Amino acid sequence: MQFEGKRSIAEGTVPLVAIEGTARECGRQYGELLRERYAGGFEEWLQTSFDLPGMPAEARKLLEARAPYLFELYEGLRQAVGDLPLLPEPVERGCSSFGINSSVTLDGYPISGQTKDPGGDSAERFIVLRLRMAGAPAVLTLTYPGDMVGYGMWSNGMSIFRNSLYSRVPGTGGLSLWQWALLALSGNSVHEGVEFARRFGLKDCGNCLLSDASGESLSVEFNAGGIGIVPARDGIAIHTNHPLAEETIPWEDDSDRVEAEDSRHRLDRLQALLEAETGRLTPQRALMCLADHSRYPYGLCRHPAGTDRMTTAAVIAEPTRGLLHVTRGQPCANWPVTYTV
Repeated sequence: MQFEGKRSIAEGTVPLVAIEGTARECGRQYGELLRERYAGGFEEWLQTSFDLPGMPAEARKLLEARAPYLFELYEGLRQAVGDLPLLPEPVERGCSSFGINSSVTLDGYPISGQTKDPGGDSAERFIVLRLRMAGAPAVLTLTYPGDMVGYGMWSNGMSIFRNSLYSRVPGTGGLSLWQWALLALSGNSVHEGVEFARRFGLKDCGNCLLSDASGESLSVEFNAGGIGIVPARDGIAIHTNHPLAEETIPWEDDSDRVEAEDSRHRLDRLQALLEAETGRLTPQRALMCLADHSRYPYGLCRHPAGTDRMTTAAVIAEPTRGLLHVTRGQPCANWPVTYTV
């Protein structure tokens, strides 16, 4: 086994973008910041992840009733950034996510999180977005400028982490991942999120690992096979990038054997590492598991191996405590910074 002996990502901290006020004021402030600080680098994410007008009528009406503040936030953003050009959806590959029930943690609090394994330049683009909107749950998430869902939590105890799903054919449902995610996060239960996914269907392909304040976690997969639900095992939910549900497995794209095998290794390895700590699991221990170097330079803590893909961030959430722990770069070589709701 050969080790590089140098950092692939320089040490640093993911910057916090903290915005407070009414929902419309928050949208305007965030939009102005995007225009000023991230010009030319936020449009694709904002257009894709906050397409409220593009929602099917029934789903939009439901979201308006559950989370009217999101539409105020949207109007504030639109006021600041105007109409956006039509751009292709951003594509990411890789990532390993998990959700741990409070019954198997040391302190009785649920824990969730993931690694981010896209191109190395993403480490420079990440922000932690904190939105404190009057009369609405606070949002705290690792994200890209413009991505309104990200990888993190809301103060109602809901958290969401997401992975690419290696699939040959996308789904053709009514909602995008981001539209569905906003519906799911605005609720109080992972089962509501499942009901919405099945009711409206999801476009394209992907996976979201959803957790709620009770500590329950599950994965919602989607591709041409429809919606597949992957429950937790012994209080621990794990997902990487290959389909696991009966509905979605037949549509797996395993043409890249190296990545397909690595996804299976990461799934089995993270499950084993977390299960070995049942009853003793803490955010610190979970981060140590994400820093695992089994199958280096692939595996959970990924380093460059012929491509620019690598682990560029690790996130650990304590949703019921309002804490988000984030490393910029691989968790094996960087201390986490803790952000609060």
